[in-house]
Amino acid sequence: MTSRFTSYRAALGLCAALLGAPALSAHAAGAWRPHRPVEIVVPSAAGGGLDLVARTLQNAITQEKLSNEPVTVLNRPGGGGTVGLAYINTHRGDGQYVSVQALPLVTNRITGLSKIGVDDVTPLGMFVTEQVVFSVPASSPIKTGKDLIAMLRQNPRSVTIGVSSSPGGQSHDAAALVVKAVGQDPRKLKIVFFDSGGEAVTSLMGGHVTVTATPAGTVIGPSQSGRVRMIAIAGGEREGGALAAVPTWKEQGLDVDFTTWRVLVGPKGMPANEIAWWNNVLQKATSSPEWAAAVKRNEWTAAYRDSAQTKQFLDDENKRLGSLMGELGLARN
Repeated sequence: MTSRFTSYRAALGLCAALLGAPALSAHAAGAWRPHRPVEIVVPSAAGGGLDLVARTLQNAITQEKLSNEPVTVLNRPGGGGTVGLAYINTHRGDGQYVSVQALPLVTNRITGLSKIGVDDVTPLGMFVTEQVVFSVPASSPIKTGKDLIAMLRQNPRSVTIGVSSSPGGQSHDAAALVVKAVGQDPRKLKIVFFDSGGEAVTSLMGGHVTVTATPAGTVIGPSQSGRVRMIAIAGGEREGGALAAVPTWKEQGLDVDFTTWRVLVGPKGMPANEIAWWNNVLQKATSSPEWAAAVKRNEWTAAYRDSAQTKQFLDDENKRLGSLMGELGLARN
């Protein structure tokens, strides 16, 4: 009797194991994690706003031990961000190759600079929004935004503006909106494009441009060391911290309200399990102490969104920026 009962229990156990096996196998098959070092591609030179976000993300993932493989940052500037996007798309569907992007992801296609747009990547997450800051050399006779407004109204060609983006990118858009609000034609701007905000600010300190429009994180250090003067931010409300003393353009008489954003995208065709891994990693990374410290240090505004939310955000931005590019005369015919 005991033997028969023992055999019956063993048979039940074997059946349970067999019934449970497909579920376990399916779960294992559905899981994904990197099998080689993860590359975060920055489509600009080192020292710019995108580079700061990428290296902050790298540090947060590393410190929080969120990846089983090393995470590296690779700078691939050129083509207003198109070189970096083209690179990750040589690894179609591979979530080990991702890129930090900003407005040019949307505007490059609208302006005709690139054939790659939001439909040619996999949105993975949105990180932060950031102010575009207008700055002049410390020795400049331009002391305030109102001084710059007066110069633009008198002779816009006397002002050379250095921007940290491609035509139609965040800094160019902010500068164009200022010129338009002054009553001048933004298409007649004297613009110098740089591969990063760091390069633009270096040129400013060397006296090669009159003013720069760059992400906040690239100019706070030079401002605190007394080498440049921040005269205005493009956002509609004044910030705190290191930007507390910098007035908005609205405070100085111009109807301008504009900020930039940072997102992470992967190559087109990423499967759901890879997207799920990134959703988990990004949610934890942007909740970490390392990330919080960087948000405060660089005067970012935390704005995390997951993959699905980021896709919707980018679709909405595609519509909004298409209209804006048309108003500024930057959309392709």
